[in-house]
Amino acid sequence: MIAMTLEGKVVIVTGAVRGIGRAIALKMAEAGCMGLAINDVKMDDAGKSIAAEAKAFGAEVLLLEGDMSDEDNVKRVIGSTIEKWGRLDVMVNNAGIAIPDGMFDATADNWDRVIRNNMRSTFLGMKYAAEYMKDHGGGSIVNMGSIAGITGGNTSPEYGASKGGIIALTKFGAKTLCKYGIRVNALAPGTIATEMIKRNFANLDPESLRARLASMPMGRMGTPEEVANAALFLASDLSSYTTGGTLLVTGGRTS
Repeated sequence: MIAMTLEGKVVIVTGAVRGIGRAIALKMAEAGCMGLAINDVKMDDAGKSIAAEAKAFGAEVLLLEGDMSDEDNVKRVIGSTIEKWGRLDVMVNNAGIAIPDGMFDATADNWDRVIRNNMRSTFLGMKYAAEYMKDHGGGSIVNMGSIAGITGGNTSPEYGASKGGIIALTKFGAKTLCKYGIRVNALAPGTIATEMIKRNFANLDPESLRARLASMPMGRMGTPEEVANAALFLASDLSSYTTGGTLLVTGGRTS
């Protein structure tokens, strides 16, 4: 029987307490990973909750709080994971933020903050995961892009730019790390029904809501679990000949 399994593997998921990151972390646990390191800037009760759910699937869990745009913290997260389990097989760079503004409302501070939290954190996660993986049999790195990285998006100038940069960074990583057995791929979700998106949609008038849904060929938002399924494919050995790609999870919006 064909199965997407992560049995015996160790996984880090950043920005994993809520939303898409949470769904990805739980999917990795459900797929049988041996060790799951869960990172977020703040854990609070949400961290305890996801840890309990992941453990119910049989995974050992390590909660690692901290900002992944901080280089020392990235080293600590990756180092603590390797110290606990003696290996690192999958790195999911999901940590990031979005600040809704427009070209005229955007500020240099907002630009720096989004680029730092999205692109810098992804670069550092890739760099230090790859430093370990290249000497220990390779691995899979999954970066969180966005449809905004392809279309430019509607959220803000800095958000689309950061996600486009992540897609380019993914291609660079794939070309340069392939010789070490390291695969690097990106995900590009479309409109996904996270709590934040649901709140945004709740503020739309009926006509605007219909227009937004009409822009999606499948006629609905995606779910965090559907993005998590795609992440699991890229993390698993079933994607062994896939690197440098951006997997669209958009309900057909780029068709």
